[in-house]
Amino acid sequence: MTPTSSRDTAGVHRLYVLTGEPSGDAHAAAVVRALKASAPEIEVRGMGGDALAAEGVTLVEHIRNTSVMGFAEVVRKLGFFRRLMARVKADIAAFDPDRIVLVDYPGFNLRLARWAHEQGWSVDMYIAPQVWAWKQGRIHAMARDLDRLYVILPFEAQHYGEVELRVDYVGHPLADAIPAKADLGSDTSDAAAWRSRCGLPPTGDLLALLPGSRLQEIERMLPSLTEAARQLPHLTPVVAGAPGRQPSDYTTEFPVLFGETSDLYRHAAAGIITSGTATLEAALYGLPQVVAYRTSGITYRLAKWFTQVRFISLVNLILDREAVPERIQQDCTPSVLAETLKGVMSEAGQQAQMQAHSDLRAALSTKGAAQAVAQGLLREP
Repeated sequence: MTPTSSRDTAGVHRLYVLTGEPSGDAHAAAVVRALKASAPEIEVRGMGGDALAAEGVTLVEHIRNTSVMGFAEVVRKLGFFRRLMARVKADIAAFDPDRIVLVDYPGFNLRLARWAHEQGWSVDMYIAPQVWAWKQGRIHAMARDLDRLYVILPFEAQHYGEVELRVDYVGHPLADAIPAKADLGSDTSDAAAWRSRCGLPPTGDLLALLPGSRLQEIERMLPSLTEAARQLPHLTPVVAGAPGRQPSDYTTEFPVLFGETSDLYRHAAAGIITSGTATLEAALYGLPQVVAYRTSGITYRLAKWFTQVRFISLVNLILDREAVPERIQQDCTPSVLAETLKGVMSEAGQQAQMQAHSDLRAALSTKGAAQAVAQGLLREP
């Protein structure tokens, strides 16, 4: 089935949204929420997770099955992704949306975009692939297949200057969602109540451990983070459980809290955080941190071969300096992580990270990203 020629052009009534990871699910849900505030009757289907489902989106696939990373890991699931692509195409054809919005997840989504464009559907993308880091050739395919692109980092738009594609910088959704530390407050009774509710000791500095959101990340990173924490006995370790994961995914003697990550950022003294969106979240909450990352040898070698960036943390990429220490691959050992965190928690280290947090706030626009994307999607089909 191809898009109907008799579609009502008075507005967007059917939207198809596609994302494949927890962070994309959260950002997509914010867009759907903003959309429904302006167009409450809009019908939304797609691929996502619990956050989108909570907004009333009918899911054709859940992100618990799509959130994988690394070359070797993807290869092992190629058959699943081929079948998923066919299923999503059939679902789009049956639903016949007025517009399709892709949220991050470029490996799958940009392939889908080419097909959808060829079939005549209008396709937007929110949260662009990192063409400034690698696969710059994607820019031309994106200009061919997308109607509009919404970017969230201040330096991204300039990379599309040579192609005919409308690119809107909408600001980073996390900068919109997370108040500045000065506005978060430091009510000790609030902290005490939170600790009590979560079964944590009433006193002592907390260490936030974030081993990632994908199962492969957790299995690879959690042992190193756990051992690093054992080398810091003056801190009480707490593991942040990722959305869509289960307690059985975490093999550790430390408490694992689900749905409490923002409060953990607020109340912890420091964190060891696997590279990803969480590093930016933690910095916006004002949490001193060490960024950790290790992947399979083949994935790391391929990344080193193809990427063109100096850093892996979003904080450092935005500020263009190592504002938060990164410990990657062979340097991502428990002893190195523990020693690095000691430096971060020193007086000089704390001052340096406070300055980085201030600089980060100044660098990120707070335009209301979800609202801006929603308004863009509601334009005439």
